[in-house]
Amino acid sequence: MTRHPLWDQGIAQRLSLLREGTYRVAYMAPRPDLGTFRYRAFNPVEALKNHESVSAAYFFYSDLKIIPNLADWADALVLVRAPYDQRVEELYRSFRNTGKRVLFDIDDLVFDPTYSSLVASSLGYELQEYEFNQWSAFIVNVGESLKRADAAITTNSFLAQKITDFVDLPAHVVPNTFNTHQHGAHPLKKPTPGAGLHIGYFSGSQSHARDFGVASAALAEFLSTSRESRLTIVGHLPLPADLAQFHDQVTRLPFMDFRDLQGAMASVDLNIVPLQNNDFTSGKSDLKYFEAGLVGTPTLASRNSVFEEAIAHGDNGFLADSLTWLSSLQDIAARPDAQLREVGLAAHADTVRRYSPDALTKSLDAVFCVQK
Repeated sequence: MTRHPLWDQGIAQRLSLLREGTYRVAYMAPRPDLGTFRYRAFNPVEALKNHESVSAAYFFYSDLKIIPNLADWADALVLVRAPYDQRVEELYRSFRNTGKRVLFDIDDLVFDPTYSSLVASSLGYELQEYEFNQWSAFIVNVGESLKRADAAITTNSFLAQKITDFVDLPAHVVPNTFNTHQHGAHPLKKPTPGAGLHIGYFSGSQSHARDFGVASAALAEFLSTSRESRLTIVGHLPLPADLAQFHDQVTRLPFMDFRDLQGAMASVDLNIVPLQNNDFTSGKSDLKYFEAGLVGTPTLASRNSVFEEAIAHGDNGFLADSLTWLSSLQDIAARPDAQLREVGLAAHADTVRRYSPDALTKSLDAVFCVQK
Protein backbone atom coordinates (compact mmCIF):
# COMPACT_ATOMS: atom_id res chain seq x y z
CA MET A 1 0.00 0.00 0.00
CA THR A 2 1.35 3.43 -1.00
CA ARG A 3 0.96 5.73 1.99
CA HIS A 4 0.92 9.43 1.29
CA PRO A 5 0.07 12.35 3.58
CA LEU A 6 -2.52 13.65 1.10
CA TRP A 7 -4.66 10.52 1.37
CA ASP A 8 -3.65 9.20 4.78
CA GLN A 9 -7.05 10.00 6.28
CA GLY A 10 -9.16 7.93 8.63
CA ILE A 11 -12.44 6.33 7.57
CA ALA A 12 -14.52 8.70 9.71
CA GLN A 13 -12.98 11.71 7.98
CA ARG A 14 -13.61 10.24 4.53
CA LEU A 15 -17.19 9.21 5.35
CA SER A 16 -17.87 12.79 6.45
CA LEU A 17 -17.21 13.90 2.87
CA LEU A 18 -20.42 12.12 1.80
CA ARG A 19 -22.82 14.93 2.64
CA GLU A 20 -26.51 14.50 3.35
CA GLY A 21 -28.71 16.11 0.73
CA THR A 22 -26.22 15.50 -2.10
CA TYR A 23 -25.75 12.68 -4.61
CA ARG A 24 -23.10 10.69 -2.77
CA VAL A 25 -20.47 8.82 -4.76
CA ALA A 26 -18.14 6.25 -3.21
CA TYR A 27 -14.93 5.55 -5.13
CA MET A 28 -13.52 2.12 -4.34
CA ALA A 29 -9.90 1.27 -5.23
CA PRO A 30 -8.12 -1.95 -4.26
CA ARG A 31 -5.36 0.14 -2.61
CA PRO A 32 -3.86 3.64 -2.84
CA ASP A 33 -1.07 4.32 -5.31
CA LEU A 34 0.54 7.24 -7.10
CA GLY A 35 -0.94 6.26 -10.46
CA THR A 36 -4.46 5.00 -11.12
CA PHE A 37 -5.82 5.71 -7.63
CA ARG A 38 -4.51 9.28 -7.65
CA TYR A 39 -5.90 10.18 -11.07
CA ARG A 40 -9.14 8.17 -11.01
CA ALA A 41 -10.25 8.39 -7.35
CA PHE A 42 -8.30 10.97 -5.33
CA ASN A 43 -8.49 13.72 -7.97
CA PRO A 44 -12.26 13.32 -8.60
CA VAL A 45 -12.97 13.40 -4.86
CA GLU A 46 -10.85 16.53 -4.51
CA ALA A 47 -12.59 18.16 -7.48
CA LEU A 48 -16.05 17.45 -6.06
CA LYS A 49 -15.22 18.64 -2.54
CA ASN A 50 -17.18 21.90 -2.85
CA HIS A 51 -19.83 20.76 -5.32
CA GLU A 52 -23.34 21.89 -4.46
CA SER A 53 -25.18 18.70 -5.35
CA VAL A 54 -22.58 15.90 -5.55
CA SER A 55 -20.21 14.69 -2.84
CA ALA A 56 -17.61 11.96 -3.04
CA ALA A 57 -15.13 10.00 -0.96
CA TYR A 58 -12.58 7.28 -1.70
CA PHE A 59 -12.22 3.92 0.01
CA PHE A 60 -10.01 0.85 -0.18
CA TYR A 61 -10.57 -2.88 0.24
CA SER A 62 -9.03 -2.63 3.71
CA ASP A 63 -11.89 -0.31 4.73
CA LEU A 64 -14.50 -3.01 4.10
CA LYS A 65 -13.54 -4.72 7.35
CA ILE A 66 -14.86 -1.64 9.18
CA ILE A 67 -17.68 -0.51 6.86
CA PRO A 68 -19.01 -3.61 5.09
CA ASN A 69 -22.27 -1.71 4.44
CA LEU A 70 -20.81 0.95 2.14
CA ALA A 71 -24.06 1.04 0.14
CA ASP A 72 -25.78 2.55 3.19
CA TRP A 73 -23.51 5.59 2.91
CA ALA A 74 -23.55 6.29 -0.83
CA ASP A 75 -25.93 6.61 -3.78
CA ALA A 76 -23.48 5.31 -6.37
CA LEU A 77 -20.28 3.28 -6.45
CA VAL A 78 -17.33 3.78 -8.79
CA LEU A 79 -15.07 0.74 -8.87
CA VAL A 80 -11.58 1.75 -9.95
CA ARG A 81 -9.65 -0.84 -11.99
CA ALA A 82 -10.81 -3.61 -9.67
CA PRO A 83 -10.45 -7.24 -10.86
CA TYR A 84 -13.44 -9.43 -10.12
CA ASP A 85 -13.34 -11.34 -6.84
CA GLN A 86 -15.56 -11.99 -3.83
CA ARG A 87 -15.19 -8.43 -2.51
CA VAL A 88 -16.25 -6.97 -5.87
CA GLU A 89 -19.20 -9.37 -6.07
CA GLU A 90 -20.37 -8.36 -2.59
CA LEU A 91 -20.06 -4.67 -3.46
CA TYR A 92 -22.11 -5.15 -6.62
CA ARG A 93 -24.73 -7.10 -4.71
CA SER A 94 -25.06 -4.60 -1.88
CA PHE A 95 -25.48 -1.59 -4.19
CA ARG A 96 -27.81 -3.43 -6.57
CA ASN A 97 -30.01 -4.68 -3.73
CA THR A 98 -30.66 -1.06 -2.79
CA GLY A 99 -31.28 0.04 -6.39
CA LYS A 100 -28.07 2.05 -6.67
CA ARG A 101 -25.73 2.47 -9.65
CA VAL A 102 -22.31 0.87 -10.00
CA LEU A 103 -19.86 2.34 -12.50
CA PHE A 104 -16.51 0.88 -13.47
CA ASP A 105 -13.53 3.16 -14.08
CA ILE A 106 -10.72 1.78 -16.25
CA ASP A 107 -7.71 3.73 -17.54
CA ASP A 108 -5.89 1.13 -19.68
CA LEU A 109 -6.63 -1.53 -22.28
CA VAL A 110 -6.57 -4.24 -19.60
CA PHE A 111 -10.14 -5.59 -19.74
CA ASP A 112 -10.29 -7.54 -23.01
CA PRO A 113 -8.28 -10.82 -22.99
CA THR A 114 -7.86 -10.49 -26.75
CA TYR A 115 -5.09 -8.02 -25.94
CA SER A 116 -3.35 -10.01 -23.20
CA SER A 117 -0.21 -10.78 -25.18
CA LEU A 118 -0.03 -7.22 -26.54
CA VAL A 119 -0.27 -5.72 -23.04
CA ALA A 120 2.36 -8.04 -21.60
CA SER A 121 4.82 -7.51 -24.44
CA SER A 122 4.30 -3.73 -24.46
CA LEU A 123 5.22 -3.60 -20.78
CA GLY A 124 8.29 -5.76 -21.32
CA TYR A 125 7.03 -8.91 -19.60
CA GLU A 126 8.06 -12.32 -20.83
CA LEU A 127 5.34 -14.12 -22.76
CA GLN A 128 5.98 -17.29 -20.81
CA GLU A 129 3.74 -19.39 -18.66
CA TYR A 130 3.90 -17.83 -15.17
CA GLU A 131 3.99 -14.11 -15.97
CA PHE A 132 1.71 -14.42 -18.99
CA ASN A 133 -0.85 -16.41 -17.01
CA GLN A 134 -0.77 -13.74 -14.30
CA TRP A 135 -1.44 -10.96 -16.80
CA SER A 136 -4.14 -12.96 -18.60
CA ALA A 137 -5.94 -13.74 -15.34
CA PHE A 138 -5.78 -10.09 -14.27
CA ILE A 139 -7.21 -8.90 -17.59
CA VAL A 140 -9.97 -11.51 -17.59
CA ASN A 141 -11.00 -10.57 -14.06
CA VAL A 142 -10.98 -6.84 -14.83
CA GLY A 143 -13.21 -7.61 -17.80
CA GLU A 144 -15.59 -9.59 -15.58
CA SER A 145 -15.90 -6.63 -13.21
CA LEU A 146 -16.53 -4.29 -16.13
CA LYS A 147 -19.26 -6.50 -17.58
CA ARG A 148 -21.28 -6.28 -14.37
CA ALA A 149 -21.34 -2.46 -14.28
CA ASP A 150 -24.17 -0.11 -15.27
CA ALA A 151 -21.72 2.11 -17.16
CA ALA A 152 -17.99 2.61 -17.69
CA ILE A 153 -15.75 5.61 -17.15
CA THR A 154 -12.47 5.92 -19.02
CA THR A 155 -9.80 8.40 -20.00
CA ASN A 156 -10.20 8.94 -23.76
CA SER A 157 -12.37 8.20 -26.78
CA PHE A 158 -10.05 5.43 -28.03
CA LEU A 159 -10.56 3.40 -24.85
CA ALA A 160 -14.26 4.26 -24.80
CA GLN A 161 -14.63 2.65 -28.24
CA LYS A 162 -12.68 -0.42 -27.11
CA ILE A 163 -15.03 -0.74 -24.12
CA THR A 164 -18.16 -0.58 -26.26
CA ASP A 165 -16.61 -3.13 -28.64
CA PHE A 166 -16.11 -5.43 -25.65
CA VAL A 167 -19.40 -4.99 -23.78
CA ASP A 168 -22.73 -3.28 -24.41
CA LEU A 169 -22.36 -0.45 -21.90
CA PRO A 170 -22.33 3.33 -22.09
CA ALA A 171 -18.74 4.58 -21.76
CA HIS A 172 -18.18 8.07 -20.35
CA VAL A 173 -14.93 9.87 -21.14
CA VAL A 174 -13.46 11.62 -18.10
CA PRO A 175 -9.87 12.66 -18.91
CA ASN A 176 -7.09 12.54 -16.35
CA THR A 177 -6.39 15.91 -14.75
CA PHE A 178 -4.03 17.57 -12.30
CA ASN A 179 -5.03 18.33 -8.72
CA THR A 180 -4.70 21.50 -6.66
CA HIS A 181 -1.64 20.17 -4.83
CA GLN A 182 0.22 19.86 -8.13
CA HIS A 183 -0.93 23.24 -9.37
CA GLY A 184 0.62 25.09 -6.46
CA ALA A 185 3.70 22.91 -6.03
CA HIS A 186 5.95 24.79 -8.48
CA PRO A 187 5.69 28.03 -10.47
CA LEU A 188 6.09 28.31 -14.21
CA LYS A 189 9.58 27.45 -15.42
CA LYS A 190 12.01 30.29 -16.03
CA PRO A 191 14.38 30.55 -19.00
CA THR A 192 17.47 28.42 -18.40
CA PRO A 193 20.62 30.09 -19.72
CA GLY A 194 23.25 28.02 -21.45
CA ALA A 195 23.91 26.27 -24.73
CA GLY A 196 22.29 23.05 -25.81
CA LEU A 197 18.90 21.47 -25.17
CA HIS A 198 18.06 19.99 -21.76
CA ILE A 199 15.73 17.01 -22.38
CA GLY A 200 13.74 15.23 -19.66
CA TYR A 201 12.20 11.76 -19.60
CA PHE A 202 9.92 11.01 -16.66
CA SER A 203 9.33 7.28 -16.73
CA GLY A 204 7.95 6.32 -13.34
CA SER A 205 8.71 2.61 -13.73
CA GLN A 206 10.88 0.25 -15.75
CA SER A 207 7.77 -1.00 -17.59
CA HIS A 208 8.31 1.99 -19.91
CA ALA A 209 11.64 0.61 -21.19
CA ARG A 210 10.21 -0.42 -24.57
CA ASP A 211 8.53 2.95 -25.00
CA PHE A 212 11.80 4.73 -24.28
CA GLY A 213 13.49 2.45 -26.78
CA VAL A 214 11.50 4.11 -29.54
CA ALA A 215 13.63 7.24 -29.10
CA SER A 216 16.85 6.00 -27.47
CA ALA A 217 18.88 5.66 -30.69
CA ALA A 218 17.81 9.13 -31.81
CA LEU A 219 18.70 10.54 -28.39
CA ALA A 220 22.15 8.94 -28.58
CA GLU A 221 22.76 10.41 -32.03
CA PHE A 222 21.51 13.81 -30.93
CA LEU A 223 23.73 13.88 -27.82
CA SER A 224 26.75 12.80 -29.89
CA THR A 225 26.37 15.80 -32.21
CA SER A 226 25.20 18.28 -29.58
CA ARG A 227 27.70 17.91 -26.77
CA GLU A 228 26.23 20.88 -24.88
CA SER A 229 22.85 19.15 -24.65
CA ARG A 230 21.92 16.82 -21.83
CA LEU A 231 19.30 14.29 -20.82
CA THR A 232 17.68 13.79 -17.41
CA ILE A 233 15.91 10.48 -16.72
CA VAL A 234 13.64 10.25 -13.68
CA GLY A 235 12.41 6.91 -12.36
CA HIS A 236 13.32 3.24 -12.48
CA LEU A 237 14.29 3.04 -16.15
CA PRO A 238 17.34 0.94 -17.10
CA LEU A 239 19.71 3.01 -19.26
CA PRO A 240 19.86 1.60 -22.81
CA ALA A 241 23.30 0.55 -24.03
CA ASP A 242 23.36 3.15 -26.81
CA LEU A 243 23.23 5.93 -24.17
CA ALA A 244 25.80 4.47 -21.77
CA GLN A 245 28.70 6.24 -23.48
CA PHE A 246 27.13 9.65 -22.77
CA HIS A 247 27.29 9.35 -18.99
CA ASP A 248 28.65 12.91 -18.74
CA GLN A 249 25.52 14.21 -20.49
CA VAL A 250 22.96 11.99 -18.75
CA THR A 251 21.62 12.63 -15.24
CA ARG A 252 19.71 9.95 -13.35
CA LEU A 253 17.18 10.95 -10.68
CA PRO A 254 15.19 8.54 -8.49
CA PHE A 255 11.44 8.01 -8.52
CA MET A 256 9.92 10.96 -6.69
CA ASP A 257 6.70 12.31 -5.22
CA PHE A 258 4.42 13.75 -7.89
CA ARG A 259 4.72 17.26 -6.45
CA ASP A 260 8.52 17.10 -6.54
CA LEU A 261 8.21 15.77 -10.09
CA GLN A 262 6.68 19.09 -11.14
CA GLY A 263 9.90 20.79 -10.09
CA ALA A 264 12.00 18.31 -12.07
CA MET A 265 9.82 18.95 -15.13
CA ALA A 266 10.31 22.70 -14.71
CA SER A 267 14.09 22.23 -14.76
CA VAL A 268 14.26 20.91 -18.36
CA ASP A 269 13.71 22.59 -21.73
CA LEU A 270 11.78 19.72 -23.30
CA ASN A 271 9.73 16.82 -21.96
CA ILE A 272 9.71 13.73 -24.20
CA VAL A 273 7.04 11.01 -24.40
CA PRO A 274 8.11 8.24 -26.81
CA LEU A 275 5.58 5.43 -27.22
CA GLN A 276 5.34 2.19 -29.13
CA ASN A 277 2.72 2.23 -31.87
CA ASN A 278 -0.01 -0.23 -30.89
CA ASP A 279 -3.51 -0.39 -29.43
CA PHE A 280 -2.26 -0.58 -25.84
CA THR A 281 -0.17 2.59 -26.04
CA SER A 282 -2.91 4.32 -28.05
CA GLY A 283 -5.10 3.97 -24.97
CA LYS A 284 -2.62 5.72 -22.68
CA SER A 285 -3.51 9.06 -21.18
CA ASP A 286 -1.92 12.38 -22.18
CA LEU A 287 -0.99 13.05 -18.55
CA LYS A 288 2.73 13.48 -19.33
CA TYR A 289 1.81 16.34 -21.65
CA PHE A 290 -0.37 18.26 -19.21
CA GLU A 291 1.83 17.71 -16.14
CA ALA A 292 4.77 19.21 -18.04
CA GLY A 293 2.46 21.91 -19.36
CA LEU A 294 1.47 22.79 -15.82
CA VAL A 295 4.95 24.27 -15.30
CA GLY A 296 5.29 25.59 -18.86
CA THR A 297 7.58 22.88 -20.23
CA PRO A 298 6.80 21.86 -23.83
CA THR A 299 6.45 18.21 -24.81
CA LEU A 300 7.65 16.16 -27.79
CA ALA A 301 5.45 13.06 -27.96
CA SER A 302 4.99 10.10 -30.25
CA ARG A 303 2.21 10.75 -32.71
CA ASN A 304 -0.92 8.77 -31.85
CA SER A 305 -4.64 9.52 -31.57
CA VAL A 306 -4.43 10.72 -27.94
CA PHE A 307 -1.49 13.08 -28.42
CA GLU A 308 -2.75 14.31 -31.78
CA GLU A 309 -5.90 15.41 -29.97
CA ALA A 310 -3.92 17.10 -27.19
CA ILE A 311 -1.05 18.68 -29.14
CA ALA A 312 -1.12 21.07 -32.09
CA HIS A 313 2.36 20.52 -33.51
CA GLY A 314 4.53 23.61 -33.16
CA ASP A 315 1.85 25.48 -31.21
CA ASN A 316 1.49 23.90 -27.75
CA GLY A 317 3.92 21.02 -28.24
CA PHE A 318 5.54 18.75 -30.80
CA LEU A 319 4.79 15.35 -32.37
CA ALA A 320 7.23 12.81 -33.78
CA ASP A 321 6.77 9.69 -35.87
CA SER A 322 8.90 6.64 -35.19
CA LEU A 323 11.48 7.68 -37.82
CA THR A 324 11.52 11.42 -37.10
CA TRP A 325 12.71 11.59 -33.49
CA LEU A 326 16.22 12.72 -34.41
CA SER A 327 15.11 15.39 -36.89
CA SER A 328 12.46 16.57 -34.41
CA LEU A 329 15.07 16.99 -31.65
CA GLN A 330 17.38 18.82 -34.05
CA ASP A 331 14.58 21.12 -35.16
CA ILE A 332 13.57 21.96 -31.60
CA ALA A 333 17.17 22.55 -30.54
CA ALA A 334 17.60 25.01 -33.43
CA ARG A 335 14.63 27.14 -32.37
CA PRO A 336 15.25 30.40 -30.49
CA ASP A 337 14.78 30.13 -26.74
CA ALA A 338 11.93 32.63 -26.86
CA GLN A 339 10.04 30.52 -29.40
CA LEU A 340 10.37 27.37 -27.28
CA ARG A 341 9.16 29.33 -24.27
CA GLU A 342 6.09 30.45 -26.22
CA VAL A 343 5.25 26.81 -26.96
CA GLY A 344 5.59 26.02 -23.24
CA LEU A 345 3.32 28.91 -22.29
CA ALA A 346 0.74 27.72 -24.82
CA ALA A 347 0.90 24.25 -23.24
CA HIS A 348 0.40 25.85 -19.83
CA ALA A 349 -2.67 27.81 -20.97
CA ASP A 350 -4.13 24.68 -22.58
CA THR A 351 -3.44 22.63 -19.44
CA VAL A 352 -5.17 25.10 -17.14
CA ARG A 353 -8.15 25.28 -19.49
CA ARG A 354 -8.67 21.56 -20.21
CA TYR A 355 -7.10 19.56 -17.36
CA SER A 356 -8.01 21.48 -14.22
CA PRO A 357 -10.16 20.32 -11.28
CA ASP A 358 -12.94 22.58 -12.66
CA ALA A 359 -12.75 20.80 -16.02
CA LEU A 360 -12.87 17.46 -14.18
CA THR A 361 -15.98 18.57 -12.29
CA LYS A 362 -17.76 19.36 -15.57
CA SER A 363 -16.91 15.90 -16.91
CA LEU A 364 -18.19 14.27 -13.73
CA ASP A 365 -21.42 16.30 -13.85
CA ALA A 366 -22.18 14.60 -17.17
CA VAL A 367 -21.51 11.16 -15.68
CA PHE A 368 -23.70 11.69 -12.63
CA CYS A 369 -26.39 13.54 -14.63
CA VAL A 370 -26.12 16.77 -12.68
CA GLN A 371 -28.13 19.65 -14.14
CA LYS A 372 -26.89 23.20 -13.52
